[in-house]
Amino acid sequence: MEIAIGAVLALAACGLGVAAGFERDRAFYPVMLIVIASYYDLFAVIGGDESVLAIEVAISLAFAALAVVGFRVNLWLAVAGLLGHAGLDFFHGHVVTNPGLPSWWPMFCATFDAIAGLYLAWRLVSKRIDASDRQSFGNRIRAHVDVELAASQAAERAGDSVAAFHYLERAHVLGQRSTAQHVRVHVRMLLWGIRHQKAREVLGQFTRVIGAATKTWIGLIPSGNTGGANVSAFEEMAIPEDLADLIDVARSPRLWVNRPMSEMS
Repeated sequence: MEIAIGAVLALAACGLGVAAGFERDRAFYPVMLIVIASYYDLFAVIGGDESVLAIEVAISLAFAALAVVGFRVNLWLAVAGLLGHAGLDFFHGHVVTNPGLPSWWPMFCATFDAIAGLYLAWRLVSKRIDASDRQSFGNRIRAHVDVELAASQAAERAGDSVAAFHYLERAHVLGQRSTAQHVRVHVRMLLWGIRHQKAREVLGQFTRVIGAATKTWIGLIPSGNTGGANVSAFEEMAIPEDLADLIDVARSPRLWVNRPMSEMS
């Protein structure tokens, strides 16, 4: 019975999100994941076991973090969170013994999670929802990052490795406020280090790729930092005026939408 009820309620909730327009701002499914994950905390409070509550809170916070990153970066992470929570529901009793948990809840929640996750995946595959925000800073700045990356490739082909890395540094300054672009540029720097057998750069970029992936979305970035292993990863630096202008436009949706046609090409 709990499986059928979970499936019906999941489809009803998703249908309501579509009909009411809740999913248009992309927050609907990440918020759903946060709410679902928090129910185990409630049951732990009911059970009155503080050690169990601590474990449940830690687990729910992990799913909440995934939901936030999914909203800010890509909704496929919310799909992974919903399906991952469905998996947790199946094995929850082997992870933690929650005395306040109703016996029917795990199968109900697993069904709800799985249906909601698959429904969101269908909405993304069928392009009814954008996986990433088209108006996000990352999407607005990407074209300018592409220009610098293309210049780097051209310099590399011409045999000028120093100029190639300089353009990568400019790309880093432009894209460091976007998780996707930030990671993308550091991967390019890592590959540059491997090609030119720069051990210090390779080691430095390994750590910077991890830092870019985990810290950019919460704003832990040093403004203007050029991203190479030759500078501290925590040092703020002056942003070149031409790049600062591009960043200012990309950070303002109004300016970006109304920019001259010549700047769009």
